[in-house]
Amino acid sequence: MNSGVGRAASMGAVFGGGGLLLPPVLLLTGAPLLASRENFAVSAYMALVPMFLGYLLFGYGLTRVPASTATTAPLVEPAVAAVLAVVIVGERLPALGWVGLGIIAVVLVILVLAPTPSTLDVPSAGQPARVGAVRPPAGGALLTGGYAGAVETGEAGVARHTGRIDDA
Repeated sequence: MNSGVGRAASMGAVFGGGGLLLPPVLLLTGAPLLASRENFAVSAYMALVPMFLGYLLFGYGLTRVPASTATTAPLVEPAVAAVLAVVIVGERLPALGWVGLGIIAVVLVILVLAPTPSTLDVPSAGQPARVGAVRPPAGGALLTGGYAGAVETGEAGVARHTGRIDDA
């Protein structure tokens, strides 16, 4: 998607390729899914609503949220599933599972409270990023401090370092 491939094309390629691997598995292990109308209906619902619709909306969201959010959001899915299994289905979660859910919750709170690029002092495109006030020794190269390089603003306003070292 960052290379200019459309959202629908990239998601279609990923899931279409994965879907090509499923018919042999269905032939070998899918007899119970095809044994009755009810089993088939449940399978079709599971494939269309939570999977197809869910990933379609996920792909749509990938084009509108920062990469950090896109990589963090899927971490919530198993935690929510575990809590729903306890609350709705009556599953029992061992103490270690609750500790894991607590760790996920703490990490998510940290990520929500962490400063975002929009709250940081990020220079505009082409301007040097000031990272310190250290002057190089006489005749020596500046490895840390001073101006570390230029910051360019890429797609969706995401700032990235160009890797150039500019003189202070």
